[in-house]
Amino acid sequence: MIRRTSLVGFAIAFAVQAGLLGYMLVARASQLANGTEVRLNVIPVDPRDFLRGDYVILSYPMSQLDLAELGGDSDFDYSTPVYVELAQDGEVYKPVGVWREKPEGKIAVRGDISYWSTPSGCEKDCSVLSVDYNLEKFFVPEGEGLELETLRNDQRIQVDVAVSDNGRAALKRLRVDGEVKYEETMF
Repeated sequence: MIRRTSLVGFAIAFAVQAGLLGYMLVARASQLANGTEVRLNVIPVDPRDFLRGDYVILSYPMSQLDLAELGGDSDFDYSTPVYVELAQDGEVYKPVGVWREKPEGKIAVRGDISYWSTPSGCEKDCSVLSVDYNLEKFFVPEGEGLELETLRNDQRIQVDVAVSDNGRAALKRLRVDGEVKYEETMF
């Protein structure tokens, strides 16, 4: 009887873990397949971590948001996410607003405030937000990171991002001079 109970418990634990893993894979695949695709310019960033494998550190114009230049809300705190509304400008999308709640019917990327600064003597709406989107690292084949960093620093890299209805974003492709260089894989 004890052996049967142990076997049932093991089977339940395995099923729960397999179900969670399956859910994560399906959610990611669904986002990449069905999310609204946007293209973003990439700006240079200096730091590099040699211990975690080859990847390129990415930053975007929407990583530093000057509230005086954008529409939306102006009162934020570190504990709640922000939604950065994007609008198409030629081939790329650019930030046009920052909100506490996702604006209905708009493309908006969910991010977390990592830093917030307000210049002294500022009257209103002149804060600058640093926002992380979980889009800041793109892993590449071994030995190719340095070349891509040079291209990134020359501002020749763009990424295609899949944005889900709830604002979550996932890197889909990395482009060099407009041409697809790498496609994100599931694994």
